Amino acid sequence: MRSVRHRLPETRRGVVLAAFLVTVMIFGGGGYPSAAAEIIVQLAFGVAFMAWIWWARAEDAMAGPSRLLVWLGLAILALPIIQLVPLPPAIWPSLPGRELVGASLAIVGMQEAWHALSVAPWRTLSALLAMIPAVGVMLAASTLGRRDRRFLVLSIALVALLGAAYGVVQMAGGPGAFRMYEVSHDYWLTAFYANRNAAVDFLLIGSLALTAWLAGLSGRRPLLRSDLAIVVILQALLAIAIILTGSRTGIALLPLALLMQFAMLRSAGVARGLSNGMASAGGMLVLVAGAAILFAGNARIGTALARFDASRDGRIDLWQDTWTAVGAFWPSGSGLGTYTRAFLPFERFSVLDQLFPNRAHNDYLEFLLEAGVLAPVLLVAGFVILGILAWRAWHGRPDERPTTLFAMGSFMVIGLHSFVDYPLRTMALACLAGTAAGLLGAMAGKDQDGRETGAMT
Repeated sequence: MRSVRHRLPETRRGVVLAAFLVTVMIFGGGGYPSAAAEIIVQLAFGVAFMAWIWWARAEDAMAGPSRLLVWLGLAILALPIIQLVPLPPAIWPSLPGRELVGASLAIVGMQEAWHALSVAPWRTLSALLAMIPAVGVMLAASTLGRRDRRFLVLSIALVALLGAAYGVVQMAGGPGAFRMYEVSHDYWLTAFYANRNAAVDFLLIGSLALTAWLAGLSGRRPLLRSDLAIVVILQALLAIAIILTGSRTGIALLPLALLMQFAMLRSAGVARGLSNGMASAGGMLVLVAGAAILFAGNARIGTALARFDASRDGRIDLWQDTWTAVGAFWPSGSGLGTYTRAFLPFERFSVLDQLFPNRAHNDYLEFLLEAGVLAPVLLVAGFVILGILAWRAWHGRPDERPTTLFAMGSFMVIGLHSFVDYPLRTMALACLAGTAAGLLGAMAGKDQDGRETGAMT
């Protein structure tokens, strides 16, 4: 009975944050074309915020959020706010890339009005509203104690397993079956997401969470062979689901995720011997490869492996034209959420086809276009802050190193995939990134009594 109790959240804060995170992981995977789903998530965030203020905070004194994360959160939200501030007609027409906008406004006689820096303010406002839950989750997670943190990690793992099982049902039902969004990768496993690339990141982070929770369990009692056997089976299910997404980058990231999980087990004192550890990692890789061979007759597996031929990938042309647009809008940027408005005038006729370029498929390049010179500044600041928190958490909380590695592994998945996709443009993945940052802030911080946050469980 006591072991069951220790798997539950310790405070109301843990309950509220876990409930919202489960909601956003299930309903926040559609992106901006799915406005109804985003509204559900934003309303859920409003409910969670009120519950946090009037129900959770009344429970007991709580540690404040990490100061470094507060500054990071303010900087993140300040960017779109600055881009929405109206500028006088003496300033905004002189900004780079506004020639077409100015000419259009002149036709209707509005060239003398005040206009924001963003070339599509409503898109930037939408981006701001989508960013608020992620920042809120980040700050809220940084106040949690150890048991609440463990429950949060477990919640991520359980929803990922649920998503993998739901994806199997999707594949069994055939194209278009059990999809949550009208526009979706119908022929691939997408779980609760519209995009298979977002789905694979969600599954990879879930697999990291599962091993992090297991490794953390070893601090309370010796792990049994049955524990390891169950986790290996569940990880195999997640690995097969990852392959069935057909995401090339996601499949390529799977070995890195397995190595990160091996590091989690070693940090918790599991598989300390190098030979045992290598055998465990090798066994997992063989299991995944064996599963792929076993299902080789399945057209989906064969097509997924065939997708590694990138000779016809249109991303290169997309990146070239996006870079041209970056130069046109540098250094002010076009405004968050305005990629299509800023990019389309610079798309070459020679590469036009029936597909609509809704994203740059390189989030760093797209961010550079939309935020201009502030993009590298914010990225470097975020990298430095997260690096400081990770270092403090690693050295200050050696008993929670699996959780630290989970957070770092989550950023690894999102950061590497961002070179060829746009994971942070999905609210669910943005909130998972916020959760990872908040966990680092919680383990790196101290509570109001000066003790390490979560030291008492």
